[in-house]
Parts: sequence; C-alpha cells; structure tokens
Amino acid sequence: MLNDAPGPSDLPDGPSGYAALPPDYPPPPPGASSGAAPGAGGPPGHGRGAAGSPLRLVLAAVAVVAVLAVVVLTVWRVGNPPPVSQARPPAPVPSAAPGSPGSPSPSTPSPGGTAPQDYPAALSSYYTQRLRWSPCSDNRQQQCTTMQVPVDYSQPGGDRFTLALRKAPATDPAKRVGSLVINPGGPGGSGVEYAQYSSFVFSPAVRAAYDIVGFDPRGIGASSPVRCLTNSDMDLLFSADPTPDSPAERAQLLADVDGVTARCAARGGTRARHMSTAEVAHDMDVMRVLLGDAKLNFFGGSYGTFLGAMYADAFPKKVGRMVLDSAMSPNQTDQQEMTYDIQGFESSIDAFIGWCVARTDCALGRDKGAARQKIVDLLDTVERKGLTTGTPGLTRIGEGWVGFAIFMCLYSDTSWPTLNQGLAQAFTGRGDILLSKGMSVVERSRNGSYAPSTYLQAMIPVRCADWPRSKTDPAELAAQRKAQAAHPLWARMTGEIYDNCRTWPTPGRTEKGTTLAVGADPILVIGNQRDPATPIGGTKQLAKDLDSGVLLTSDHDGHGTYYAGNPCVDSAVDGYLLRGTVPADGTTC
Repeated sequence: MLNDAPGPSDLPDGPSGYAALPPDYPPPPPGASSGAAPGAGGPPGHGRGAAGSPLRLVLAAVAVVAVLAVVVLTVWRVGNPPPVSQARPPAPVPSAAPGSPGSPSPSTPSPGGTAPQDYPAALSSYYTQRLRWSPCSDNRQQQCTTMQVPVDYSQPGGDRFTLALRKAPATDPAKRVGSLVINPGGPGGSGVEYAQYSSFVFSPAVRAAYDIVGFDPRGIGASSPVRCLTNSDMDLLFSADPTPDSPAERAQLLADVDGVTARCAARGGTRARHMSTAEVAHDMDVMRVLLGDAKLNFFGGSYGTFLGAMYADAFPKKVGRMVLDSAMSPNQTDQQEMTYDIQGFESSIDAFIGWCVARTDCALGRDKGAARQKIVDLLDTVERKGLTTGTPGLTRIGEGWVGFAIFMCLYSDTSWPTLNQGLAQAFTGRGDILLSKGMSVVERSRNGSYAPSTYLQAMIPVRCADWPRSKTDPAELAAQRKAQAAHPLWARMTGEIYDNCRTWPTPGRTEKGTTLAVGADPILVIGNQRDPATPIGGTKQLAKDLDSGVLLTSDHDGHGTYYAGNPCVDSAVDGYLLRGTVPADGTTC
C-alpha cells in the first residue's frame, strides 16, 4: 500500500449491492508493478479506490468537479472512472432491433488481422511499428508491451512518448470479435491498471469476446510520465482556502494557484504541453491499427467519455462499438457545467442525507430539513478553526481537505458510512477519518509523499489543454454568484470561481459548439440519475451532441453505471458490445 494511513475501508461500512467489491478480491502482491510494460517508467500506485480501498486503484476518484472545486481548481471540469462491482445476472432491457429506425446497428467489429492502411505517410513509422507482447510480470495470463507515438504530431520526426499497454486476452478465442480499448478517466487514471482488474469491470461474456486493452495515456503513469508537481505543490492545492472572505485572501489564493501552474509548465517542458486529450485520441488511432482492428471498439468511463467523444469526432468512420459511461460533453459551456454540477451535487447529497437521517447514529440528526445546514455550519467552522489530526505535517486541516473528502464519499453508497463517521468526528473538532479518505484518493502517504502515479500530476497539463479559457463575463459572474447564494452547501464545496490556467503558456482548445462525430456508427452513452461527479445533465448533453448518440440512464446513485449493480444496464451494454443491439434512445433502467 502506498498510503500507510488508516483508510476509510478500515471502518465498518455497511453492506450494499451497489459498487461493492467481492470479499475475496485479491490485492496486488507486494512490489507488483501493476502491470506496467517491461521497461516502462514509473510504478503505478495502488490506492485510488472510490471507497478508499487500495484494491480499487483503477477506479480512483479522480473527480474533476470535486478536485477542482474543492481544491480550488474549480474551472477544471473533472471526472472519474466508474467504481468496479460484483457481477449481476443480466436482465432484459427494452431495445430496438438492429437496423430499426433511429437505432442503427453498428458494424461488426473486426476479428483482428491487418487494419487498412489509411494513415498519413508522414506517420507511417508509427502506424507500422510492431507490438511485441510478453507475459506481464505479475500475471502471466495477461500481456504487456509498449508503443511509440510522437510528442508533437506536426513534427513526427521529433521527440517520442513511450506508451505502456496491457492486454487481458479474450477468454474464449473462438468467440473473439476484436479488441476493446478502455480508459478509466481522470484525467490521469491508469488504463494499465484498469485492464489488470478487467474481470471486476466487465462481464464474463464481454471478456470472452474481447481482448481488453488498457493503456496509460501520454505523460501519465508508466507512459513516459510527466511529473510537474512536487509534494509541496500538491499540499498547497489542498491547504489553500477555497472560499476567501476578503480581497487579500482571494489575492493569496490566486497567487498560490497561479504559482503552481507556472511551476508545472516550467518543470514539464514541451512534453507537458502535448498532453491534450485530442493528442491521446490520435494515439488511440495508431493503437487501433497496431491491434489489427479496422474500427476502434472503446469503453470510456468518466473523463474517458471526453476521450471517446474526441476520438469519434476526429475519426468518425473509425468508430466501432463505443460505450461512454458517466459522461461529459466537449461542448459544455461554463454555465451548463455549473447547472449540471448543482443538479448532480444536490441529488447526491440528498440521497446521502436521506440514508443518514433514517439511522439512529446519523451525525446530522434525524431532521432531514436541518441536515444540510449542519454541514454548511461545519464547513464554516472548519474555515475559521480547522480540524486537528494525528497526521504529521497536517496536524490541522481546513476546508480544502474536508470538502474534498466529503465530495469523494458521495461517489458510492458504500462510502456513506465512512462519511457519517467522518462527520461525527469532525463535529468534535477532529478530522482524521476525513483526511484519511482524501489522502487515500490522491495517494498521499502519512510522511507527505504523493505516489508518482497520482492523477494530480496530469490535472494541469491535460485540463489546461482540453478546455477553452474561461472568459471574464460580468453577466456570467453574476449568475455564478446568484447560484452560490441559492445553493450554499454547493458553494462551499465549489469554492472561488476563477481560471486556474492563467499562467499556462499555451492556449486551451478552441470551442467547436457543433454536432460531434458526424457519420459515426451508434455510440452508447450511459449514466446514473444521481451522479455527483459527472452529473446526468452532462451525460444527456453528450448523447445529444453526438450525431449518433444513444442515451441509456440508470435510476441509481453514485459514479459509474455499467457493472455497478443494475442488471438492466449490464444486459443492454453487453447486448450492444456483443451483438450490436442498440437500445432505444432514452431507455431508463
């Protein structure tokens, strides 16, 4: 374990069928590399679980909304990979027959072989390289390798990134239909780790038919990692006051974050300026050809949905069967993002409060109407006085760590007992439980060291490249202030609103604002009705923005939809991936 602090998973969380790991889920052996390709740099970490367990590494709460907001980096729209869970028996779901009006069937995935040579001549050395697979050191049943991509696609003869890949081969070669490339989100989540634990992420039927292929995106994890933040930089992001009460406090906040961003740019150099999701999407097209697939079959969770949408928009005719789980649209505006965030947070905190006040030990009492204000009052007290802990170097923590931990506990109902106990302890003036939760998510040890694989290293380079710069619009700022006044708890979780990329040396992505992926085969977009990280509003928008988007929603709480406790969803996704059966647009499970 990278984090030697007592974890929230050590607390007596109540049983739940939603997003729960099997009790015999095996941890990686001590010293295991988590499947990084031989020779690839940087050991991935083992502590990113949404419920705090070191076993749920892949599905780390890399919540953007949370991390930015609470860490003061509000303008970063963030997401997180969906939590893994036990398999559920499939249940029927209403679906349209392949080829029926409004629900066209995607083409059959290529069973492998040689993909068409439809790439630019200048990139032929990348598209024709050979993948040399060998058994992974920690699991001989899976295979690892590396591949090369240019740092700058406009200068293919220049510097290169080495990408680490991991493959869980199809368990029934006779049924194999191709490769399924996967990404868990973040930005900064490890696809190598995602593939390592694919048996807890995908159904047996999907694993029988597909080679599950995960990769660490450029600059991340084991793929020529770019590490531009120091331990003190990351601590500063969490220790800064996210809700300044005076011009002086706000000036200090902006100076701190601007300084972190500038230092990241200086340390990261040219490579840090080429970590955009658009470039990762191009890397996936190289990967598609090297895997021998005529079309890319893809499963993306959380921020991985942004990656899937960017790939589909850039290569619409190369889209095979694509599932985007817990989604966000590249077309979202700041105002839409704020609206979705409020809806997602309010529904999630209400679900937790409803669960809590029904218990005799609820830290918020038994009055549902008063519970929300108690959290507001607690955060106000924390801002003034802080909470004491037994962690060296963090003996007193403020709103940053506390708000972040609260938000992360909303990712899954398995963390609700942890949140209840953390709040109960916080009301006494101590923050050990909440701090332990937050530290486990970002992989910070008690000695103050962050794991090299923490997704925080990718946040600034990726987010500053992926989104248009925020504009100083008086009307928009007034709308934000009005929303904060109307939603005081959300306001404290979100913190000050500003552009954290002001000192990044390159511009953000140019807004497109048009229909995405025109001409692509049907793309299945799924999401939970009550998701705090990637709210259902963003999922619905992406399904609408995609020319061939098909929406499937789940009446569930938490972050992550497929294989998370809803057999209706699982049946629909499996039917699409295995048979090309597209659910009727707008189906609710």
